[in-house]
Amino acid sequence: MPAVISIANQKGGAGKTTVTMNLAGGLHEAGYRVLVIDADPQQSATKWRNRQEENQLGFDIISMARPGLHKDLPGMNLDYEIILIDCPPGLADSSGQGGITIGAVLASQFVLVPVQPTFLDYEASQMVLPLLQQVAAFRPDLQALIVVNRKPTNRSRLATEAREAAVAFFTSTEVSIRVLQAELSDRTAFKESPGTGQTILRYEPGSKGAEEVRQLTMEVLECLRVPARA
Repeated sequence: MPAVISIANQKGGAGKTTVTMNLAGGLHEAGYRVLVIDADPQQSATKWRNRQEENQLGFDIISMARPGLHKDLPGMNLDYEIILIDCPPGLADSSGQGGITIGAVLASQFVLVPVQPTFLDYEASQMVLPLLQQVAAFRPDLQALIVVNRKPTNRSRLATEAREAAVAFFTSTEVSIRVLQAELSDRTAFKESPGTGQTILRYEPGSKGAEEVRQLTMEVLECLRVPARA
């Protein structure tokens, strides 16, 4: 069975698709067979891929924006080592987009939560905790990973204390939560690369942003306990 990671945050605009696509690119670059499931009805990941006639990503994408992913995935016989599910925003209820996210999280061993490093974003992103606690009642092995996204590139207090602030905000007795050391900064290449149908690793492979994605990839692989490949 492949490892399954949902990228989720009940707050819109947290950068879920950016994190999903670039992490998928990092996992592909590291040598893994990767599938992205676009579970967002807006189909941002699918549109990203379709900006080129031929796939420039190195991994596959399928669209499955419906509840019940936890029921559908086991019977799909997918030949991938790692599956990333790009979830929609929405309330943590059992209908609509919230139902899609619940199904995705139920199908996953890990939930990766991108958060922007501001007080209001941290506070709003805490809305995902009740959903995780709800799912953990059925999946006690569920683990949550928090990644700081769009961190300022300057040396402001907001930038230097981003991870420490996230650690203070995201605590739960019902779910295992780890705030990752790797962080993604607010870099122009992250904004430009979707328009080219590429990840930052192909758009600017030698950039600081690409190195941040590689660091995130290695830390996620460590959490999955999957060894990096030569």
